Amino acid sequence: MANKTQPTSECSNEANDTQMTAEDTIRENLRFYSQGCEVPADALKKIMAGRIKGMSDVNPMWRMKKMTEIFGPVGFGWRYEIVKLWTEVYGNEVKCFCNVNLYVRDPETKEWSAAIPGNGGSSIVSVEKNGPYVNDEGYKMALTDALSIAMKPLGIGGNVWYGPKATGHNESKYEASTMQGQSGQGNSVASNVFTGEQLKAALEELGRCTTPDHITSVWKKWSTSVPALCMKGTEFYNAVAAKSRSIQNPAK
Repeated sequence: MANKTQPTSECSNEANDTQMTAEDTIRENLRFYSQGCEVPADALKKIMAGRIKGMSDVNPMWRMKKMTEIFGPVGFGWRYEIVKLWTEVYGNEVKCFCNVNLYVRDPETKEWSAAIPGNGGSSIVSVEKNGPYVNDEGYKMALTDALSIAMKPLGIGGNVWYGPKATGHNESKYEASTMQGQSGQGNSVASNVFTGEQLKAALEELGRCTTPDHITSVWKKWSTSVPALCMKGTEFYNAVAAKSRSIQNPAK
């Protein structure tokens, strides 16, 4: 009887191994996305007028800070080049556009990525009710817009476009409603992202750990409930590694 059931057991083990390998691959592929997708409330600014009134814009300095947290200082861990700047005339208005290539370096392998393109635009001359308005920061705004588009595929600010909190969003701007939680939605996405509150709670629990077993218990809890939090390279992952070393090799 044992011989007859052995193949079934082997198949089951192989299926489990395949599933674990697939899950590990997803976590590895999302290691940058998961670190940059959550946008804190203080990085969102509500737009009070115009056609996109009621939506919110993301502070560009938050994007740059998040890129620096993940990859390192600009010029060393990530960089960009301006590929093209140009203007186009539409009636009495002048628009400017910018194409960029963004490059990031993997913090672990030190390998630089291929070019990640981004395109942005802004107005230089706009016709308003009191006459033409000249925007002397148009090119700068176009560059900022282009960089935000290039950072999007890396997951920077991704949750405002797609995820448990994203609802009825516009492709190029953020709606204020994206900051409101949606119960019962996005369960498949939730396993691949984590919130700032979850990170804070996990770090607080880790801070109270005094033994290796305690650390293991905390790790198992969060790796089961919020797998993305424990992906290689995340702040929690690095904190656990540092905490383990400090307990195993206490300073003399």
